[in-house]
Amino acid sequence: MGTFSKLLFVALLTTCIACAHNQTISLQTNQIAIGIQAGAPALPYFVYSKISLPHLNEEFKNSNALITLEDTYDAAFGVSFNDIPANGYTGQAFDNMETASRYLQNILKSKGIIDSQNYYLTSINTANSDGYILIAAIYRPVATISVFGKFNFLARQTLTAKDSEFFQAYRKDDTQNDLDIVYEWAALPIDCVSYQAFQAILLTLTANKILEQKPDHDYWRKERQWIAGNHLSVMVKQDIQVSQALGIEKGFTQSQKIHLQ
Repeated sequence: MGTFSKLLFVALLTTCIACAHNQTISLQTNQIAIGIQAGAPALPYFVYSKISLPHLNEEFKNSNALITLEDTYDAAFGVSFNDIPANGYTGQAFDNMETASRYLQNILKSKGIIDSQNYYLTSINTANSDGYILIAAIYRPVATISVFGKFNFLARQTLTAKDSEFFQAYRKDDTQNDLDIVYEWAALPIDCVSYQAFQAILLTLTANKILEQKPDHDYWRKERQWIAGNHLSVMVKQDIQVSQALGIEKGFTQSQKIHLQ
């Protein structure tokens, strides 16, 4: 079991979801709409606000989002939104990016995306022990890739979905041809992806960004910083952008007293 799986298992087992209980942020209707537009980086604000899933689902509809929470529960989890409990848990939380990718692909397929199987959720787990994860949604045109190792640049690897390293983003293949296109990314507390309801929100925000088909080339620079150990810098700067867009004076990183060294 990987580090992410272990941390997720502990969070689910104890149900001590710190991201949901440490603080509460009040969001007005216009702020919810802005958060939906901001995408996955706004996930902590939806979690901290403790907004109910039905309320948030209606806001997705009001924002003219192509994919709602209702769509996600139906396509990803095979459960009618009307039948889920208030906490959104139906026993289908993912604990790895392979499962998360399958859920994402099912959502996209339900919306008529012909090559939905080529979209993946990836993660960089170097900061997992500190409680943070870097997630990216990518388009990858092939099911088998030959790349240099993410952490050993001299090691050439041939990877498929059977390999955990497959679920990392790669800008180039081993012949320096372009490979993955990043459509969404977010630096997040693991607590905020540790429960099915939170994951449903993440999948919904991410799938909507994919449908916009706007590549985010800034990810590669942020990923290098993250791997180099500057994960707090990436997270704080991202949070500042989101909190400013929402009109909130202090973002969640400031509220949690996350400071750069």
